[in-house]
Amino acid sequence: MIDWPDSLVQELASKRAIIFIGAGISSGSVSKNNPDVRPPGWKKLLTDAGEKFKRADVPFINQLIQNDKLLDAAEIIFHGTNPADKKAFFVAQFATPDFIPSDYHSAIQGINPKIVITTNYDQIYEKQCDALIAGHGYSVKKFSDTDILDCVRSNDNLIIKAHGCISSPGNLILNRSDYYAIKKDHAGFYTVLDSLLTVSTVLFLGCSMSDPDIQLVLENTNISAPSTHSHYAVMPHGTHTALMSAMENAYNIKILEYNPQNHHEDLLESLNELRLLVDSQREVTLS
Repeated sequence: MIDWPDSLVQELASKRAIIFIGAGISSGSVSKNNPDVRPPGWKKLLTDAGEKFKRADVPFINQLIQNDKLLDAAEIIFHGTNPADKKAFFVAQFATPDFIPSDYHSAIQGINPKIVITTNYDQIYEKQCDALIAGHGYSVKKFSDTDILDCVRSNDNLIIKAHGCISSPGNLILNRSDYYAIKKDHAGFYTVLDSLLTVSTVLFLGCSMSDPDIQLVLENTNISAPSTHSHYAVMPHGTHTALMSAMENAYNIKILEYNPQNHHEDLLESLNELRLLVDSQREVTLS
């Protein structure tokens, strides 16, 4: 079980903390139509895309994927791909299976953070929260929306789709060209993101800390506004101490480890425990 820091519990209870969810959280979901189908991880997605679009350089692409050069692999795979074919591919991967929210999504909603940021293209967490229906207390905004700050200030909870959403499959952030374009064309989004991560504690769940977006924003905020209040990233046990130290120094992130050997049940139990701790803290605050 994860030993949750008291300061994190207090920040979540007061709705001053942000939860940032990545593909690891979606991996617990299954298709409504086929329980053997799960949302693809980034490596599987790129491998399938390379084969789907029958690139002549598939062996080179697979080598890039094996070496974790995923942005380079994505750049090659989707370069010159017909937009309609690319759209159909992503719809088949993330929309058509009709994924069911998992217990992880339920636990996160139960914690009831004001803001959830996700790099996932799927809409699984939105389904969990009934956020796809207007008037249910949630707003969903993509990086291209200009009213994110208004939603931060509203009474609704906010879900920010940092890399786009399958609802607009033509505007997904996939490769280096896309990262450059979003920084050039949507600089205001990064201004808001920088501000949020500067003033809020962030809990990363199911995220790859190698994501260049995450690294860039955390580096910027740690350099421009260093703080004694850490962010936290939940990761499987076994991260090398040198890497943990590097993440703390560069990004002001402390690693909270869990045991992944029991099918990640330790993570789910820990999230449910966090929900109880947050609920108890809120009761104390209200009393």
